[in-house]
Amino acid sequence: MALYFNLAHGTKPLPHAADFPWPFDIDLCFEPVPHPVTFSEGVGHGAAGCAVSAVDALQPTWRAHFDITQSWWLIPYIERLSQGVPLPRAEIMRRYVDLHGRQPECYQSSYA
Repeated sequence: MALYFNLAHGTKPLPHAADFPWPFDIDLCFEPVPHPVTFSEGVGHGAAGCAVSAVDALQPTWRAHFDITQSWWLIPYIERLSQGVPLPRAEIMRRYVDLHGRQPECYQSSYA
């Protein structure tokens, strides 16, 4: 099982649900796995998510996740990962702490 870190979180109000704050997340795995990026959104029965390759994570389909979570800073890292360059874990973790004042949450997953 691979370890994934929640590096981006944000919400978008749902107008048809009394502006309920619909959550969006982006998680990364620093291990050499085929699907190092996960995207998720929603809660309860409306929740959805997937794990994708770095190349797929850069597709326009996922741009809204980067907008909503204000995580454009992750894109250069994912671009390098898509070219075969490993993610610089210490650098990304420092950047996350600088932005959020705490370590990111993490979890084990078999997405890989």
